[in-house]
Amino acid sequence: MHVDEDGANPYIVVAEKPSVARSIARLLKSRGVNALVTSVRGHVFNADFPEGYEWNSVDPSKLFSVREFRNVISDERSYKELKKAFEKDGLLIVATDNDSEGELIGYEILSIYRASKGDQAPYKRMRFNSTNPGELWRAWNNLEDSLNMNWVMKAMLRQHFDLVTGAAFTRLLTKETRKHQNVRLISWGSCQSPTLGFIVKREKEIRSFKPEPFWYIWVKLRTKDGEEFEAKSENMRDAEKAKAVWKSVEGQKTGHVLSYDEKEKTIRRPLPLDTDALLKDLTKITGTSAATLLSVAEELYAEGFCSYPRTETNRFRYDFDFREPLKALAESDLSEVLGDLSRRRVEPFNGKKDDGAHPPIYPIKPYPEDGSLKRKVWEYIAKRFAANVLFDDAELKESAAEIRVGEAAVKASGAVVTRKGFFEIFEYFMPKDAPMPKLSPGDSLEVIGLELKEDKTKPPSRLTEAMLLGLMEKNRIGTDATRAEYPRIVIERGYAVKKGRTFYPTELGMRLIETLSGVDERLVTPDTRKFVEELMDIVSKGTKSYEECLEQALKVYEELYRICEVNIKSISETLAGALKPTNYRRVANYGFQSKST
Repeated sequence: MHVDEDGANPYIVVAEKPSVARSIARLLKSRGVNALVTSVRGHVFNADFPEGYEWNSVDPSKLFSVREFRNVISDERSYKELKKAFEKDGLLIVATDNDSEGELIGYEILSIYRASKGDQAPYKRMRFNSTNPGELWRAWNNLEDSLNMNWVMKAMLRQHFDLVTGAAFTRLLTKETRKHQNVRLISWGSCQSPTLGFIVKREKEIRSFKPEPFWYIWVKLRTKDGEEFEAKSENMRDAEKAKAVWKSVEGQKTGHVLSYDEKEKTIRRPLPLDTDALLKDLTKITGTSAATLLSVAEELYAEGFCSYPRTETNRFRYDFDFREPLKALAESDLSEVLGDLSRRRVEPFNGKKDDGAHPPIYPIKPYPEDGSLKRKVWEYIAKRFAANVLFDDAELKESAAEIRVGEAAVKASGAVVTRKGFFEIFEYFMPKDAPMPKLSPGDSLEVIGLELKEDKTKPPSRLTEAMLLGLMEKNRIGTDATRAEYPRIVIERGYAVKKGRTFYPTELGMRLIETLSGVDERLVTPDTRKFVEELMDIVSKGTKSYEECLEQALKVYEELYRICEVNIKSISETLAGALKPTNYRRVANYGFQSKST
């Protein structure tokens, strides 16, 4: 795709996605800039081991000694298109996404360019956080002279570390398990395994949970004004005590208010939107997987409907220009709720995170109200922006009363939204009104219902995707750009299934985590990967070199590999047991698939 095919092109612009290239091409053509605009489709190369390190050519332990990697073409079509484009004259403009992965893709593009033009061929870097014309033109007029090599090295460290550790452990586990049972792949990854570990840990908590009975007094009461409400006592674990209290309550016709309190509670506006919040909220709202939602958000970005959706920033910088997102709101169907925006003050409620690369996610132009998932994602982004920037906090009135009935003290509570504030536009998690009458100490209440109820303690709930993403964020498993992948990966590898909105481990997933944690918990807990993420941040800041940090990271995991190797016989036998026909059928009922991706 290009602006001028026939004449000379002083610029060759390469974007990360075709849709972004189309936006850049339209902009440059409208401004009279003569350029060839094309794109790749993500990474052009994959990192691989040197020749001689293929699956059955070398012991997996030898992979930890590799420090030189080769690039293998992963997208032949993009590679050929770039080679053809670079046969023409023109200054390369790298226009990939403005993050570490985009920087590495830009580095791949640059390597193909310099293979054609010479090792010192000049180029420029174009940085932007949305594809709207104003942002792109600003970026075009502020081209940088080079890539951020610290970002390149950070992404390269992630790529090479994941290659070595993932291949070494996966080859060892697969090769040894095949001695006992036919299996295509036993996959292991330093992010994948802790993600599965959270699911297995919760399953074990549920299975080991022993419900305990408890009793409580339930009362229905009526005020002199005819208002009715319910109250209950504290839970009682002792059956005899519960019966004794019930004996004093049974047959009572009147209750007396011991205390009544009201307090106002402020519900703060949502912070500016980052990727983790986007995915956690939208998995709850839509029931759609995080991986799908992130893909949809990226489509909206590429088509110019929102800013770049991979960001860890939840604060607007002092010089942020609010005019464009406000215009998007004003021109959308949300304007019916928002009214005249010129009458509203623009005052964001900021968080503390700033990744130094991207602003929070915000709307760029209206998306039509067509009921699609793209509309739902855009609408959430737009409403969240409006709630943060244009609306006040909400107010909630909470009421609590203690009432004596016989020898039992029962409690009632209620809550009512007294000021909707931002909930006027951002209604997703608005508390439901649960009013209760205004009471005063000493008031007499008519008892119109009494019951001694028995119940049992409940196990912890299974993890939803929002809960799983929250645990991953808290424990620094992956990044805002990659977290959405791992819930999908553990399902595709046959280690877990999703039923409704919650995750269940398969038999194979349970045994993998149990056996590895029995050998060394660091193989499945998040702390080890967290250490590697911190090393990547160090490289990104330029504090230490890629080489130093790769050495440190691989040293930790090579030690874990050796421990795993010593215990591999028992590990492989256990994993094979999960794949025997009876167990295989059991996990197959959950949707198990033995495949690699």
